[in-house]
Amino acid sequence: MRHIFKIAFLFFLVSESAFCQQAADHIRVLASPEYHGRGYYRNGDRKAAEYIKKQFKNYGLLPVSGSYFQPFTFPVNTFPGKMKVVAGKKLLSPGRDFIVSPSCPTIKGKFDLVYLNAINQVFENNTLSNKFLVIDKSVFPDSLSAQIDSIIKSPPSCKGLIILEPKKLTWSVSGKVNERAIIRILTVAWPKETAIITLNIENKLINEYHSQNVLGMIPGTTNKDSFIVFTAHYDHLGRMGKNALFAGANDNASGTAMILELAKFYAQPENRPAKSLLFIAFAGEEAGLIGSKYYTQSPPLPLSNIRFLLNLDLMGNGEEGMMVVNGEIHPAEFALLEKINNDRQLLPVIGKRGKAANSDHYWFSEKGVPAFFFYTTGGSKAYHDVDDLPGVIRLTEFEDVQTLIKVFVQETGQ
Repeated sequence: MRHIFKIAFLFFLVSESAFCQQAADHIRVLASPEYHGRGYYRNGDRKAAEYIKKQFKNYGLLPVSGSYFQPFTFPVNTFPGKMKVVAGKKLLSPGRDFIVSPSCPTIKGKFDLVYLNAINQVFENNTLSNKFLVIDKSVFPDSLSAQIDSIIKSPPSCKGLIILEPKKLTWSVSGKVNERAIIRILTVAWPKETAIITLNIENKLINEYHSQNVLGMIPGTTNKDSFIVFTAHYDHLGRMGKNALFAGANDNASGTAMILELAKFYAQPENRPAKSLLFIAFAGEEAGLIGSKYYTQSPPLPLSNIRFLLNLDLMGNGEEGMMVVNGEIHPAEFALLEKINNDRQLLPVIGKRGKAANSDHYWFSEKGVPAFFFYTTGGSKAYHDVDDLPGVIRLTEFEDVQTLIKVFVQETGQ
């Protein structure tokens, strides 16, 4: 039986180019405008969850505890309405020229600007009343970045902050609304000596946003109560207003596509290992690892039954190799990965890191579940911005990562 499994396994490795094309199709769907960045605009994340559920059902994966969904709620600040910023007389493009802080409140009006000229600048009472303080990062040397960050976190009394960013705009998600508006604008988009800013920004705080993890299971051939788990978060940032789409092709439509293709592979009877396989697509990762935290607090299956967990994020590149978070924590399993990679000449290099709370593996690790977090490196630098689109990722090492995972599971899943 083991010999037959290996023959079938090798056959499917040869056929992986078709899998890569199917993965690209998944990414195009999940990162399309119709899914609204899989965030909290027009239930974009729910649409993505339904798509993943449909794939799991079509592949023959079983629901867990009677359902493919594990529902939960969390607070999230959204921007479904107006998103207008005019610097002087220049209309700025949302997502391209500026981003608002994830915790930005609704604000509308025309405001005078005051520029920060020195770290120790003192403002008299009412100097900044109903005005925005402008902090141009390019004016200050990198050695003062900590002091600048401190001012941004605890600014003098003002209506809000304009932060001029010389390099890149990176957005995120928040579950709260701050009193003060913060707007980050690219330095190159800012008209010099601008004295007035006109704003029309609308937010909506949803105290109990309803979302869901998506689960699917493949029973093992002999050791059904022991699990290998594949995870990836399917959510992303959504929209900042109607026009700024954060599609999240690499982060993390690519990782979601990876677990879908692995699910399809292992759903074939000839590819099933002895241990059971559990596939989890998490929601709420971008909002603070919320979906995975909820799962570990209310697990439908015992966490103690997990032999190993592989969390997959940022699978769209790989020109420089792959990083393994927790690689230093589990040296025997990491050594196995390195051996597989070296024997088959797959990725350029596999790096390792220690413990990090940077994706959904974290809460499992905190509960004592052995886990790795894989992410590829190199290629497109688009991340948490409007440029993370299907066309900028190449899936350079997607097939090789698949092969690495499959051989790893073959070695640990019997």
